[in-house]
Amino acid sequence: MTNRQCFQLRVPDSQSVARNMSTRASGSNSSFRSQRYTNAGGYYQGRWLHGQHHGYGIKATGRGLIYEGQWLGGQRHGYGTLRRLGPNGHAQRLYVGQWSANVRCGEGKQYYENGAVYYGQWLDDERHGRGIQWQPDGSIYVGEWLKDAMHGRGVLCSANGNRYVGEFANGCKSGRGIYHHQQEEGESVPQHGLWSDNMCRASLLPIKSSKRNR
Repeated sequence: MTNRQCFQLRVPDSQSVARNMSTRASGSNSSFRSQRYTNAGGYYQGRWLHGQHHGYGIKATGRGLIYEGQWLGGQRHGYGTLRRLGPNGHAQRLYVGQWSANVRCGEGKQYYENGAVYYGQWLDDERHGRGIQWQPDGSIYVGEWLKDAMHGRGVLCSANGNRYVGEFANGCKSGRGIYHHQQEEGESVPQHGLWSDNMCRASLLPIKSSKRNR
């Protein structure tokens, strides 16, 4: 799986910009397509209603952020993609999914600068609900989230094959859980225990059976 994907940003030429320019800025009861430039060096191209972005549109800021998707009353609302324009002229994905009142809300996929990728549910611009996150070191978490942290029931798999199945709180292993220690033979040894802040406070491990020489 590729965590990062780049896209070439198409910058409209002067003739297409002129064709899309509208002589009206606001005051219409129906939406229409137009392009506007901002004082900060960005632009908006898309649908308008009562002087606000409404419907489908593309907005670029002077800081290199580009949003393409649905708008409602001047805010990102519905399905849309947020990208960042790099020095090489390519736009890199940051978030693809649902928005509500200008924040990530619903189901979406976030691409982080360190290479991590999250796909799942969002609430008020935070990971919240059920989701899966891939880390650049190869570890994967699948489970519940609360206020942008692993919280509830989940499974955390390490790149070396070890995995923890159980309860999480505030981003840490906390509560009842089973830690499976991966062995070289391909089998795993389960460690049943109670966890707090990623530390195992009490646990039970199976006793290895020994072969007696006859």
